[in-house]
Amino acid sequence: MKAHKTTSVSHNGIIYDLSLGRWLGHRHSDLSEALLEIATEEICLPNGQTAGTYKAEKRNEYSTQRDRQNLSAKKHLDSCSMRDFGFEWDELVSNLKQVINETCIPLLTARHRLSVAEQHAMLLAASNGHVGAMYWIGTGLRGIQDDNCLLWLSKAHNQGHVGACYEMAAFLASTGNHTEALRCLIVSADGGCDIAFMSIFDFDVLLNMLKTRDIILFEAMLDDFAAIHSSSARYLKGMLLLLQGRRGEGIAALEAFSRAPKRQPPKDEIDVVHSNQIKTISDFVDGLLKDIAMGVQPLNAISARCMRTVFVKFEHYDELAATFMNLT
Repeated sequence: MKAHKTTSVSHNGIIYDLSLGRWLGHRHSDLSEALLEIATEEICLPNGQTAGTYKAEKRNEYSTQRDRQNLSAKKHLDSCSMRDFGFEWDELVSNLKQVINETCIPLLTARHRLSVAEQHAMLLAASNGHVGAMYWIGTGLRGIQDDNCLLWLSKAHNQGHVGACYEMAAFLASTGNHTEALRCLIVSADGGCDIAFMSIFDFDVLLNMLKTRDIILFEAMLDDFAAIHSSSARYLKGMLLLLQGRRGEGIAALEAFSRAPKRQPPKDEIDVVHSNQIKTISDFVDGLLKDIAMGVQPLNAISARCMRTVFVKFEHYDELAATFMNLT
């Protein structure tokens, strides 16, 4: 089966591409390590080109040379970098990253409101590939309901930021764009964001699912995700079938989901949190199916089970984030 690499989020006539199919970066790493993450290809070089453009250009130059004896693509890149910038490639990139982080990290950890000049410095860092700065700008713009938050949050997600796509989901839900909010929630949950995964099962998510403007388009999205790797989409499809009165299909879908409720992370990343989530969700779905088998109407069974199991809501996340910011 051909794996999908991206999905597209549409909001107010603008498309934002999101990467799929891999675990998000720094899910279990130290915060100090995650804050140093910079997308090398987006770094602006002294000549005005991005590192990605420059490297691709030199790779093409190398591939067109007739005599490549004793010359590798890396040696050609190093030679060009030394000629143009005075450093071989790896040293050049390392130096530029150090300069970006020396400017950006103090701003990300500052305990004061950033000045206009400091905000500009943060924007410059984000434009040079600093993932934490992208996320910082995105969350700030989400706080004032600015659509441009989606640009910076999607860029941060595509560079592996764990929480960026969840922030997109929260923003889109607040605007009433429920289909795209659920798309982002699924992508975030299946990428390894624990908050997103535990948000999927909240009753409000099901209500928002029923508010989607084009249910056929929404079902097609769920089927598309489920065909790739998405556990979350399989759950939502089963619940949608139940709410549509297609009980047999819905029960079968939820039974299949309960057997594999979450993507399996690498063995060295399986921890007690993962095990607890699996147990919580399996118990929730199995209990729901038992209630339905005993004659409880699906909607009543779903509502009761959701109330009995406390899941994450967007507003709870925002309250926690606001409390944390006030403390710091």
